[in-house]
Amino acid sequence: MTASRRVSSMQEKEVALTRDEMEAMAKEAITIWWCTVIKAVVMTSKSDKMKLILQDFFSSAVKEMVNTYGSKKILEVVGPVMRQGGKKAAVQALEEYEILERDGIAISSLIDLWEGALGVRGSILEKSDVSVIKVAKECPFANQPPELCSLFGFFVDGFCEVINPEYEWCQTHKMTSGDKECRWVCRKED
Repeated sequence: MTASRRVSSMQEKEVALTRDEMEAMAKEAITIWWCTVIKAVVMTSKSDKMKLILQDFFSSAVKEMVNTYGSKKILEVVGPVMRQGGKKAAVQALEEYEILERDGIAISSLIDLWEGALGVRGSILEKSDVSVIKVAKECPFANQPPELCSLFGFFVDGFCEVINPEYEWCQTHKMTSGDKECRWVCRKED
């Protein structure tokens, strides 16, 4: 078969996909990409240049999606994909790191690691096996759409679900929403 016939054949197959099949493939591709970023870049790279690339990419992608589809649609469509990415990242973290305790400290330590790799700077205010509170005063996403933080929240929700579903994570303050600081809490549900 010639190259042009193969391309033509591939195009015919692509046309035969339903919208749901194409959306499912896109969601899986985003999940794979996100997990690859977490594993290959965020967890191992200390490069400032890579941080800038990730910051620009996330910011641009979310802005464009919000401008094109609106906030509600993006959270409905991309939120579950990010949650799935969080689950996969948690499975990878459990395989690669010796996580003995599956408490708020373990969960928060990994979240703090990801945030640091993305350029978020802050400090832990409270730390116990039941509750961890972090405040960030420096965030490269501070002037970006709040949906960016919401999507990260979906990721962390999936992560918590795998590491220890008794813990929840929530953002109480967001610079993307106009607050002077970012603050999140990881705590054991009552």
